[in-house]
Amino acid sequence: MNKKKIILFPLLAFLLSSCLFDTDDDGLSNWLSDQGMPSNYKVQTVTVSNLKPVSAEVYSNTTPTTAYATGIFGARSGMSHDLVFDFGIDSAFLARAKLADSSRSILFLYLVDSYYKSEYLPSKVLPIEEDVKLHVSWTISDKLSNRELDDLEDIEDSVWINEFDSWKSKKSADTTLTISVHKKDSLMMLALDLPKALGEDIRKRSGNRRLQLRLSAPEASNVFRVYGSWHTTNFPRFRLVAMNNDTTYQYASYIPIHAATVSKNQEKCSDCLILHGGGFDSLEVEFPSKPILKALADFYGDEFPYTKGDSNDVRQAVVVAQMSFYRDDSKGESELGLPIVVRAGSFLDSVGKAISFWESYKLDKPRILESGHPNMVFYDGDSLLLQVTTGMRDFINRASDGRPFKMMMRLERSVLLDKDTIFVDNPYNGDTSYVFFPYSDFSRYDFTSIKNKPATLKLWLATKRGEKTDEKKTVKIDTAVSVKTDKKKVATSTARGGK
Repeated sequence: MNKKKIILFPLLAFLLSSCLFDTDDDGLSNWLSDQGMPSNYKVQTVTVSNLKPVSAEVYSNTTPTTAYATGIFGARSGMSHDLVFDFGIDSAFLARAKLADSSRSILFLYLVDSYYKSEYLPSKVLPIEEDVKLHVSWTISDKLSNRELDDLEDIEDSVWINEFDSWKSKKSADTTLTISVHKKDSLMMLALDLPKALGEDIRKRSGNRRLQLRLSAPEASNVFRVYGSWHTTNFPRFRLVAMNNDTTYQYASYIPIHAATVSKNQEKCSDCLILHGGGFDSLEVEFPSKPILKALADFYGDEFPYTKGDSNDVRQAVVVAQMSFYRDDSKGESELGLPIVVRAGSFLDSVGKAISFWESYKLDKPRILESGHPNMVFYDGDSLLLQVTTGMRDFINRASDGRPFKMMMRLERSVLLDKDTIFVDNPYNGDTSYVFFPYSDFSRYDFTSIKNKPATLKLWLATKRGEKTDEKKTVKIDTAVSVKTDKKKVATSTARGGK
């Protein structure tokens, strides 16, 4: 796992603003009831602006993955993807091939038609016409007994994949192929005519052999999605053809025992915060605790955080916590041209250790219906709003030790129905239309602006005090130079203990 780290510095400012639930009292009551709290609690908001991270790290996860269901090869959006196959070649055919005058080898791959023929696939994707420079590398084992040949199937996927770090091909060769993909084709098959050197290298052998084959196309303009060896009919086939000068020939076809995709990050900028879609890249950002706690202390008018007893401050419940970031889509790249969800996560304290946690998403239906989901990139507007409610609840109760607030981001699925308020794991809405595109977009997004474009944290707090308070009270806190607020008034309505 590769890690890039940038150290940044905080700038402080605070503001109390209006309530999310001003026009959604029923939604607030329902939420409070779900949390086991009285529905008459009042919700107020605190906004902490000009938040700059103290650190930001991108984790690029390029761990190889099995390619039994589907595999990919090619390059797109700063990433390249190789296909690796493991074949067992039997001695019977090699004995006949050795007597031939020449040989050739062909790899048959079948494109995932549910992707390329999907009615939801944007029209800009197809057709694809590309001359692909394909680098083919391979290794052929020493002779194997029949038992050893059979035992290849018993090698665990994890064991085989772990060998990629040390496996070096014995030979390699390049070839250029013209790949055409049209949606109208009834069967989208790629017949890759592999370099002549590969076929000749195999033909000279005898006995049972193990062939490991790797396809690499780092200069391609597209990623090609193909079926893996688990498909009932359209699985990959490696065909070895033995030919004589009189044009007679014979061949044998082999199905891979193992298959995997190996990805590589090709980004050139070492200081950029770039996330890639279609994989498991994550961006982790830490914000300073001081401005957040000071804003809450100014809001409550007394000590914050609470450090007595078990140090848990139970004066309020965080209804929603939302981080707002500036975004610039022009520095990103999307394969499908659809909006992409940015998934948010937090880090919770568990027995003294931080564990990662993917946040749930509370829908703001009026806003979604009017302007779409706010947690997407490649969409209208210049801001990205991510909810970090669970993480902020945990942070507020534990931040007295000076820990930063830490969150993470990941590029998730493409959105087809950008203003649909059904936003769950099930891809369908009520009338069986897809909410999300069912396949990953091999995209990239540059979040480097996080370093110099401050974020804003907005907290919706349901207070537990019993005093009479104005339902839509607004208290302005201006800390550009110093804090000026009627602390007596605030303390009266929010004093600890509710007396």
